[in-house]
Amino acid sequence: MSDVFNEVDEELRKEQADKLFRKFLPLIIAVVVLIVGGVSGVQGWSWWQAKQKAEAAETYDAAKKLLDAEEYAQAKKAFLEIAQTGPKGYAGLAKMQAAIVSMKQANPAEADKLFSEAAKEFDDPLFADMATLKAVMAVADKMSLTAIDARLGPLAGAGRPFRALAREMIASKAMQDGDLERAREEYNFLSLSLDAPSGVQQRAQIALALLGPAPKPEPAPETVVVPAADPATDAPELSEPSATKEDTP
Repeated sequence: MSDVFNEVDEELRKEQADKLFRKFLPLIIAVVVLIVGGVSGVQGWSWWQAKQKAEAAETYDAAKKLLDAEEYAQAKKAFLEIAQTGPKGYAGLAKMQAAIVSMKQANPAEADKLFSEAAKEFDDPLFADMATLKAVMAVADKMSLTAIDARLGPLAGAGRPFRALAREMIASKAMQDGDLERAREEYNFLSLSLDAPSGVQQRAQIALALLGPAPKPEPAPETVVVPAADPATDAPELSEPSATKEDTP
């Protein structure tokens, strides 16, 4: 099951990059316009806020370099400090990075906790759902299908940004737990879904091939109707009593 989650995580990163670019492109353009046009008055306040975020970004980048250098203890400490003191918007991102450090330290329970806390920091469902998805991925092997369904069910609704990935995780857990009917249902949906990423569709088709067709229901046993007894025809015949010595004259 870990192989499936690795593929889901890779798909998540691809989808995340694409959606983040589309989401923040207007902001990037606005920042360029602000710099070109100059800042004064209210714009000066916006510039100050941007400066604070830029400083937080530098601190975040330094913590990320510690993570890349496998200085896990220092990296986690730095990310958690950013989560407490950084400007709004950085708390969730920093906690997600701290959760990634916990995963590298083989502490999935802590990663689940940090990812879940990060999800609550975001107003945007793109980030909130991403954090929730990663939280479940951290501990999915130890969760029941019912528990995963409860946490990922809301993410699998129509219009949610990671709907396909959430349903794929549910399908994978159903298959692992032997609920083949549920697994077929989810994988069939994903294989036909027009908005599912191509990688998800391909994995769903492979899974359906491995599962095979659903077994045909066994025919109902034939009901044997036993006719009711007819007293007129089924009663035993009564023979006349044979003569005895006492009856002989």
